[in-house]
Amino acid sequence: MSYHHTPPSQLNDPSMHSGPQLLVDGYISQCFGSKSAEGHFSCVLKTRPFRASPCVVRGHVYFVVTAVPPYIFYLFPNQPSWVIDRAVVGYGTVIPQTLWVPHTATDQRQHVVEAELQMPIFFEGVNGRLGLSLEAASTGRCNDLLNAQGHAPLGLKSTTHIRIGWPGYVEFKRQVQTRDETSQRNPITIFRFAYHIGRSVDAFLKTCQPDPGAHHPRWLIGEGAISPRDIVIIGAIHVSSGSWMPILQMNRYIF
Repeated sequence: MSYHHTPPSQLNDPSMHSGPQLLVDGYISQCFGSKSAEGHFSCVLKTRPFRASPCVVRGHVYFVVTAVPPYIFYLFPNQPSWVIDRAVVGYGTVIPQTLWVPHTATDQRQHVVEAELQMPIFFEGVNGRLGLSLEAASTGRCNDLLNAQGHAPLGLKSTTHIRIGWPGYVEFKRQVQTRDETSQRNPITIFRFAYHIGRSVDAFLKTCQPDPGAHHPRWLIGEGAISPRDIVIIGAIHVSSGSWMPILQMNRYIF
């Protein structure tokens, strides 16, 4: 989830017919495509079909669900609803990616369909602004995130892969620790997770290799094209038991 716990008294339902739609206006749908997003939501919620309602909180649109698997409910037992996505805000174009899935049907069943996937994490500032510049995230300037020192709900594993499926480039992955160095091996904080995401995206931009079988000139990386200063990290989604993918947006529009 966004790790932003919203009292039910602050949620107001807009018109269900004219308001934002999850598979059209949400970040996950715009980043990974409506069909992939729908499948992902079903794997997270362990149900199909599912119902998500748009709610407005201080001018921001959240898509919330009122039923989640028991392992998510146990993490946040006093919540009446959970954030499954957020509506896109107008910084710039959302960067499309290919949703990563394990290569075999057996691994897909074990690590996605039957796995305890966590709700998405959104990086929101204490000032209410959604997203963190890549420059800030990659250099560890994450102190202004909401609940920055709270534990990030990343699942039970001690490591995970940060994966990026940028159009026109070879798939990228980077392994990071999800437990701290204390004797208790506590989950890392939201601050640390944002830093890991920032470092991973920065590493991808510096080492990315064009995919010879793909042609996406709109999303070229490099001098005179897309650079680190253009990118905002919105959050991340849990795509398999051992993998997370960032949600990325430009701070300008690409047409």
